[in-house]
Amino acid sequence: MKPAFARQNAWLLGLCQFCYMAATATGISFSGLVGARLAPWPALATVPYLLITASTALATLVVPRLIARLGYRKVFALGAVIGLLGGMTCVAALFAQSFALFCLAAPLQGFYQATSLYYRYAAAESAPDAHKGSAMAWVLSGGILAAFAGPLLGGYAVDRIPGVLYAGSFIGMALMALLALLPLALTRLPAPPPVVAAAERPRWRDVLAAPPAMGGILACAGGYALMMFMMVASPLAIAGCGFTPVHAASVIQWHMLGMFAPSLITGRLIARFGAPRIAVAGGLLNLVACVMALAGLTLNHFHLSLLLVGLGWNLMYMGGSTLIAQSPPAARARLQSANELFTFCLVALAAGLAGWVYQALGWYAVARIALGLTLGLGVAALWLTRRPWAGIARREVA
Repeated sequence: MKPAFARQNAWLLGLCQFCYMAATATGISFSGLVGARLAPWPALATVPYLLITASTALATLVVPRLIARLGYRKVFALGAVIGLLGGMTCVAALFAQSFALFCLAAPLQGFYQATSLYYRYAAAESAPDAHKGSAMAWVLSGGILAAFAGPLLGGYAVDRIPGVLYAGSFIGMALMALLALLPLALTRLPAPPPVVAAAERPRWRDVLAAPPAMGGILACAGGYALMMFMMVASPLAIAGCGFTPVHAASVIQWHMLGMFAPSLITGRLIARFGAPRIAVAGGLLNLVACVMALAGLTLNHFHLSLLLVGLGWNLMYMGGSTLIAQSPPAARARLQSANELFTFCLVALAAGLAGWVYQALGWYAVARIALGLTLGLGVAALWLTRRPWAGIARREVA
C-alpha cells in the first residue's frame, strides 16, 4: 500500500481508537461504582469489568478468523455496532436496577474491545517494517483525545438522567461506539494477512518458543494486566477515601492521558532505541507508580500513580506490540492471536482479583502486589526480548 494511504489509515484508525477509548473510559470510571451499587455483595463490584475482559479474551479466538473471512472494515464496523448495543444494555440495566442485566452487557462490550485491538495491526499491515511501530503509535495516539473527552463526557452525564445515576454516562458510551462508524467508512484498509497453508505454518511450540515472541507477549500482557489491576481498584479506593465520582473520573482522565500521550513519540523512540529497551523503560515507570501509590492516599497520590501506570503501559505495550508486528510473516497471524488471547486472559484475572483484593486487604495491598509482579515480569521480559527470532527464521529459510 502507498505511504499516503498508510498514513491516512493510521489517522482514521486513530479516530476509531478515540471513539473506542472515549466509550471505554466510562466503563473504567464507573463500572466498579455501578457494580458496587447493584451487586448483592461488595466483593462482586468488579465482576462486570471481569466479564468484559474475559469475553474479550474469548473473542480474540474468533476475531482473527472473522477478519480473514470478512476483512478488517466489516469486522471493525460489526464491533462498533455491538459496542453500541452493549452501552444501551447498560442503560437498560440501570433503569431496571439489575446487576444481572448489567453483567449481560459485558460480552457485548468485550467483543467491541476485541475488534478494537486489531486497529493497530491493520495500520501496521499498511506500513513497511521500519515504520510499523510508528503506524501503531499513531493509532494509539487517538487515545489522547479520549483521555480528555471520555472522562469529561462520562462525568458530565453522571446525573443528567433524573433519578437514574450513571445512565447518561452509558448513553454517551453507546453514542461514541456509533460515531466510530464514520472514520471507518473513509478507510482504505489492506487485505488481512494471507492464510498460510497448514503445511507451511510454524508449529505453535516453535512460534512461542522464540524468545522475542515470549518477550513481546510478556511486555504486552504483563503491562496490561498490571495496569488493569491498579486501574480497576482505583475508583473503589478513591470512593473509599471519601472522594466523589467526579474525582474518580479525573484520576482516570490523567491515567488515560498517560496511556496515550506518549504515542506521539513512542514510535520514534522505538526506532532509535529498539523495542526491548522501550518495554523495559515502561516496566521501570510501573515500579515508580507502585511506590507512589504506597506513599499516600491523597488525591494527588492517586493522580500521579495512575498517570505513571499509564505511561508504563504505553511503553510496555508498544514495545511488545512492535516485536510481534516485526515477527516473520508465516508466524505473524498466529502470534498476534496468541498475544491477544494471553493478554486478555491475564487482564481478566487481574480485573477479577482487583475488587476482591481491595475489599479484603485495601489499596496498599493492591500496590504491593503490583510492585512484586512488575519486578518479576521486568526481569523475564528483559532477558527474553534481547534474543533473536533465530528458530522461526531458520525454519522459514529451510
